[in-house]
Amino acid sequence: MRKKVLFTVLLFGVLILAIGCTGKKDDVFFYEKDYNDIAAWQPMVTPGGGEGSVEKGDQVAIIKASADGWGGIQSEKVTLDLSKHPILLVQVRENHDGFKWGAKFVPSNLQLEDHAWGFYLIEDNNFKWNNYAGVDIRAKLGQIFIDLYGEKVEGVFWLYAAGSPEATVEITSVKMFNQKK
Repeated sequence: MRKKVLFTVLLFGVLILAIGCTGKKDDVFFYEKDYNDIAAWQPMVTPGGGEGSVEKGDQVAIIKASADGWGGIQSEKVTLDLSKHPILLVQVRENHDGFKWGAKFVPSNLQLEDHAWGFYLIEDNNFKWNNYAGVDIRAKLGQIFIDLYGEKVEGVFWLYAAGSPEATVEITSVKMFNQKK
């Protein structure tokens, strides 16, 4: 009987902790996509070239460059409030040596034609081994971007592989949180 009571108390405690942690998690991240979600993203929509592909691998989304040696996929439309200094985190499991990957943001309401190629958030790199690459989006885009597009801006994120038609990058998750409430 004593073991049953102890087990019930422990189980109840674990449930309370799980519910509490879930609530905190939802409060921290305003955007979270795992590899399943990312594997459903569509090819990048560009002015010409770079429309890569994606497939679901072993707990990763495998983004593949296009025949021209770079390319990738894009998220659904996301609205950013740059006054809150959003942080973008991209968890990368693998990016083979000799290849690179990067991330861009493309505003929906383009002010200049060359902005259709997006704004670098994470420049081409070879970061990997299940680490997070992170960036303060407001700081990276800068004041000129804010003057053109405002602090609340809608757009899509591009994740891409580069360096060869065989280039790939394995993404585990993409998350965003605001530094200021």
